[in-house]
Amino acid sequence: MDDFKNQMYVIEEFLELVKSKQDRKASFDPEYNYAVYSSKEEFKPEMKIFIGDPLDIGENDNEILPDFVFHNKLNYMCSDENIQDVVDLAFTQRADITSSQLITALNHYLEKDNFLDFK
Repeated sequence: MDDFKNQMYVIEEFLELVKSKQDRKASFDPEYNYAVYSSKEEFKPEMKIFIGDPLDIGENDNEILPDFVFHNKLNYMCSDENIQDVVDLAFTQRADITSSQLITALNHYLEKDNFLDFK
């Protein structure tokens, strides 16, 4: 089912999963919701990322991190929707999009809140 979650990946491997849509179902399924975490502040080639459950919001609007994320002092990088939107758009603009271009597009989106244009 959602066995791609709660695992560490090299960023390029996970981008391939997103590109081939193996990280989601055709129709919405909350079991497939995830967030991307890492020890870094931005995406870099060959970095390790952790795919885990999304943040929970507790009392007083404080964020509750998944245990693995908390204990390994990882940072929240982005949501499943963010990474899917960036990868899907880039892939429709360029079928031969490279992992390094996707990493650049992701960092651009997270910093500027808009999409890089690959047309």
